Amino acid sequence: MNELMSSPAVAASVEFFIGTLGELLLLFMLISMLVLVLQDRFPAKRIQALLSGGRGYLTAAALGAITPFCSCSTLPMLVGMLRAHAAFGPVMTFLLTSPLLNPVLVVLLLSVFGPALTLLYSAAVLLIALLAGVLLSWLRFQRFVTLPELTNCGCSSTSTTATKPETFSALYLQRLFGRALAETKSFLPHLLFGVLVGAVIHGYVPTGFFQQLGNLNQWILIPIAALLGIPLYVRASSMIPLALSLVGKGMSYGSVMALTIGGAGASLPEMIMLKRIFQWPLLLAFVAVVFLTACITGFSIDFLLPARG
Repeated sequence: MNELMSSPAVAASVEFFIGTLGELLLLFMLISMLVLVLQDRFPAKRIQALLSGGRGYLTAAALGAITPFCSCSTLPMLVGMLRAHAAFGPVMTFLLTSPLLNPVLVVLLLSVFGPALTLLYSAAVLLIALLAGVLLSWLRFQRFVTLPELTNCGCSSTSTTATKPETFSALYLQRLFGRALAETKSFLPHLLFGVLVGAVIHGYVPTGFFQQLGNLNQWILIPIAALLGIPLYVRASSMIPLALSLVGKGMSYGSVMALTIGGAGASLPEMIMLKRIFQWPLLLAFVAVVFLTACITGFSIDFLLPARG
């Protein structure tokens, strides 16, 4: 019990909780305000047109690739798209590509692991995200989406007709802040619980635990790495240096990328927040897609690139 409550672990957990919660609340508010401004200036029909048909999947993937968000801070844009009644398949493609193909992660991969691994990683993630979006839409998983109701806050953010946008007056900014605050409050309990879980894991799961996995057979190691990554809440800036360290300890490129995809694509805090809008069948399907993405990408990298011993 004394070890469990040891000061270094408690301090690491508390520091993670305070820092991550503050960052996510700020990001959630700012991104929600940005999405609401876009909704005020682009009617829902225009968003639906951009994210419809075969081109909609590519647009969603490109949008995900240029948004430097982590898995949790992707949520406000996801909710905005769903409120605008954008096509479900492209929305899911965006949800998958935003944390896994964002420019921060790609640049870090390129600088640390080189162009070959970065290209293979990016191609695998993009292809699977596109196929998953199509498949989930075809299987009609959109019926498992439940958006929280919001108070009007004095204006409507989901108009389907083009109206003259308000100027950025003090009154408009005040209403905008109120609408973003209402959106953030609707997710706050899930946000708090998700960050708390992430903080406990951060403080009590040592890096050495992952280093000991390097001796396992790759066919076993890659699925295990993908599963172990899912409970984590990792950022590109912290995961890539850890990945480099694990490669140096004997883990293969593929297993390290599987760990990265599992942690960045479907972290436990993100899933807790997604449960606010995803019913269990869709949430489990999303986790399964991230797990398969991690495994397929990991096996592809180990098969096509020289092994690192």
